[in-house]
Amino acid sequence: MADVRRGPEPGSGRTEAGWMVAAGLLVTVALSALLLQDHRYFWYGDTPAAYFGWWYHLGDMVRHGQWSTIDPHAWKAGNFAAEGQWGLWSPLTIAIGLAATVVPDALVLTTVVKIGLAVVAALGVFRLIRSYDAPPAVAFVAAVAVPMGGMTQYLDLPSWVAGEMIWALLPWVWWALRRTMLLVANPLPALLLGYLEVSVGYVFGTIMLVVVLVACLLDCLLARDRAAFLRVLASGALLGLVSLTVYLPGVLTSSVTARSSGFFDFGGKFTTEPLALVTSLLPTAALSEGTQHVEPYLYVVWLLPIVLWLDWGRARAGWRPLAGLLLVLGVTLAVVDGPSQVGPLRWPVRMEPFLVEAVLVALAVCWSRFGLSRPSRRRLWWSLGWVGASGVLSLVRAPSHWDAHLVGALLVAGGLTAVWWLVRQGHGRRAAACAAAVTLVALGVQHAFYPTPPSPQRNAPASIASYREPLTAAVGDVLVIGEADPLLQSEPTFEGDLLLGSAWYLNPHRVQSTYTAINFDAYKQRYCTYYQGDSCRDLLRTLFTREPTTGERRVDLLGVSTLVLVRPSFRASTLHHPPQGWRVAADTPNTVLWVRRSPLPGAGAVAWTSPETSVAQVHATDGGTSFRVTGVPAAGGTVVLSLLDWPGYATDVGSLADPVDGYLVTVDLPPGSSGQVVHVDFHPPGWHLELGAWVLALLAGAGWSLVSATRRRPRSRSVSEARPAV
Repeated sequence: MADVRRGPEPGSGRTEAGWMVAAGLLVTVALSALLLQDHRYFWYGDTPAAYFGWWYHLGDMVRHGQWSTIDPHAWKAGNFAAEGQWGLWSPLTIAIGLAATVVPDALVLTTVVKIGLAVVAALGVFRLIRSYDAPPAVAFVAAVAVPMGGMTQYLDLPSWVAGEMIWALLPWVWWALRRTMLLVANPLPALLLGYLEVSVGYVFGTIMLVVVLVACLLDCLLARDRAAFLRVLASGALLGLVSLTVYLPGVLTSSVTARSSGFFDFGGKFTTEPLALVTSLLPTAALSEGTQHVEPYLYVVWLLPIVLWLDWGRARAGWRPLAGLLLVLGVTLAVVDGPSQVGPLRWPVRMEPFLVEAVLVALAVCWSRFGLSRPSRRRLWWSLGWVGASGVLSLVRAPSHWDAHLVGALLVAGGLTAVWWLVRQGHGRRAAACAAAVTLVALGVQHAFYPTPPSPQRNAPASIASYREPLTAAVGDVLVIGEADPLLQSEPTFEGDLLLGSAWYLNPHRVQSTYTAINFDAYKQRYCTYYQGDSCRDLLRTLFTREPTTGERRVDLLGVSTLVLVRPSFRASTLHHPPQGWRVAADTPNTVLWVRRSPLPGAGAVAWTSPETSVAQVHATDGGTSFRVTGVPAAGGTVVLSLLDWPGYATDVGSLADPVDGYLVTVDLPPGSSGQVVHVDFHPPGWHLELGAWVLALLAGAGWSLVSATRRRPRSRSVSEARPAV
């Protein structure tokens, strides 16, 4: 594309800014155009069911001067620290959460955030490529293409926003680390951007950050630059301390979660194979072969065949400064094509957006250094042969989508031919503009054949006020019984009586049927609850069974005072005949509410005491429960609390016993404890280490940045000098 053998042009700074602005505008316009086809395109799947509710609740807490690592009333979904993706330590997530509490339309805010993150990713890729001395026109092409990958278009943008956040930040962190490596420059940008990446709380971002750090260290080793190596290593150590704060609670909690099982598996959901990746240059490349459930996740970039237009002799001689970049590419490719599960980490195709970034950066940098100024016709025919083979392979894998494969193959073949001709004519900038235009046409082809994301459309309301409508008759802690998810997916109009998952955080009542990615396994097995807040209908029967140790009904041990019965999950005779002590408080199109005639205090309260044991003055907060012991037998007593027994609870009087029913916090009181005040408090396991690591990382990073700021201006070092002349 652009001729890299020319020296800097006058006004090159303005030229570079122009290319960056153009890339940002094109990405904004292209993604905004998706709203013409579906105004809820960015409001699918887990965005309304998980992330927006998390944002809102976190922002609401911060607005009111609160910050907590746990919410007992949310039970299985209430361990914010172990969940990770709440972003408790993330300034970015908190800022989005604060905005969610003041912007009246959830759909508008979410759309702006997601398009904004895509632009951030595009500009980050631009800056990263420029750090390798590639010309702005080449960086522009990659920047426009990076948000168009299949997984970004059909999973992260519509649904899995945590994946989009870490993907958007990674190229900026990589650029900042290279800046710290190549220059004696202030490390503050690398530390701040790295902190943002880690604190999102989605572990795949931190895994990729480790890969990038290793890549930068490899570059330093090959350049024999000890000072640069130490700067990168120090940056990694400080970000490692932040990772300890963010992820250690989840690791130390994993033994009780549903993520504790499974280690090494192949096949299944969100997996692929090498032959499928060969077709990733087609914008219509998909995982599934059926006609009813298409997963168009595999597309990487249509420009892949330009690797055949490189001067491989020059590449063999000049690859060493690109060793780190090639390492990132190789590792990412291995992960995407790897096992479906390694411990708690599942579904490697989720990493495909990082593969798109690595491929585009590698293509752009290699083209700028090793690209042939006049690639031969034979090279063009080889690249077109690749396109043809991809089309045939796609047809064999999914013959029912033959029209999509044909159009995709023709588009890529035509685009490659046009770019090849412009390059041979020496029209570098025109070739860049043509490549960007074909990228946008490819986006249109994608959405013409695959207009709807595979993630479910849960028809959540857009107006924040609408979330306050359900449960007007509810009292105390609330539990939803039945399957709301299929019902909400099937009804495009909001009835105002039912929500799903974390959307309940926008409701004024305390609902424990919220979204979790980890679950408390004993609770999950007892009550057959699902990740998004649904449950099986047998939960209703289970709630009114007796727990053998206490003899109490399980619904009483949970402290639930309102049951929301999802109408399609039950017979009419069941819905209108609540047990003794309960009444029908509301009957709506989708739900029936049962409410206790004498409500209970809810989560954190004392649920049961052993014979001859009595307590008084119970005080429950998010951080724990305290009570005064008014009576205890000579052999000691037992107190059961309406709290999920997460690792991290501790008592200052007596000891914690094995949890009743496998999940309830249980305190053994010693003889003679009558009259004492017992405090049962929660801190994430490893709390002092985690908090100390966070403080140390901030202080050390601030100190290093301050010292660096007092020194003279940045100057080039040997890693920079190791770049080949261009």
